[in-house]
Amino acid sequence: MNQQLSPVARIIWLLLNILFGGVFAQILFAWTACDMKMPQLIINFISNYLPFMSPLFRVPYLEINSLSSSIWGKLAFDALLYAIFAIAHTVFAQESVQAVITRYLLPKQTLRTAYCVMVSITVFVILGFWQHTHVQLWNWLPTTMSLYQQQFVLLTIFTIIHAPGMYVIFKFDPLEFSGIKQLFSQTGTISCPFSTTTMSQQRTTGVHTLVTTGLFRFCRHPLYLFTLLPLIITPTMSLDRLAFIVFTCVYDAIGIPIEEKKLVRFFGQSYIDYQQCVPAIIPCWNNFVGRQQTKKKQKQ
Repeated sequence: MNQQLSPVARIIWLLLNILFGGVFAQILFAWTACDMKMPQLIINFISNYLPFMSPLFRVPYLEINSLSSSIWGKLAFDALLYAIFAIAHTVFAQESVQAVITRYLLPKQTLRTAYCVMVSITVFVILGFWQHTHVQLWNWLPTTMSLYQQQFVLLTIFTIIHAPGMYVIFKFDPLEFSGIKQLFSQTGTISCPFSTTTMSQQRTTGVHTLVTTGLFRFCRHPLYLFTLLPLIITPTMSLDRLAFIVFTCVYDAIGIPIEEKKLVRFFGQSYIDYQQCVPAIIPCWNNFVGRQQTKKKQKQ
């Protein structure tokens, strides 16, 4: 596959990235934050500034009549939708799959953008075909609030709790995380198609300097942690949202060992030692206390 991108091709891929890339996929978080409903804020923005995309945001696209009276049937179908998202995400992240794609289908610089677009497609498979159970477990927001006001509160709470997770993205460069930087990098300088900088390569391409500072001191996957927390800590909870949380936990339980096999290959014994000292997602209080005591001793 020709690995060189022409200026026109770079612009086309950039537009695809902006319109249907990583930022686009974040709508899944907003939808989940609003108890599995598309936020009116997003609907209004799309209607006013991107009207050609309005039909895409009119979710759900359909309700399956044969599942209308079966809560378990709806949950099983929703689990299937999540599985499509999870499998596509996991398979695309495999090095062997990336090698085939960059050899026969796409230039290396476009791989991260293609990945983000694929994630966006599977996100809208979930949004568009999710079968709602309409079972509300609790809603502690005042009944006097309008739907717009409730969604604004829910989005604010979600954003505040999720904010520390964004630290991970900014630590490794948000332009790179979204794939934009790769589009304008020289092919020969990209040892990993998902990264272009030394900082990111330290965690993803086998340079034997493992990042264990910052949030990585407390858990190995802080982005996962601060994705789960705002899903759980909420004044409203529907059965659909609870199911989404369960699906996410199952995905993490399956996906983390697969991801960490690659990290063990890259970093060897240093990552195995890291695994033994630091939990995967849920921080250990004893680890935190121990580190604080170590710091005090060092100061003394």
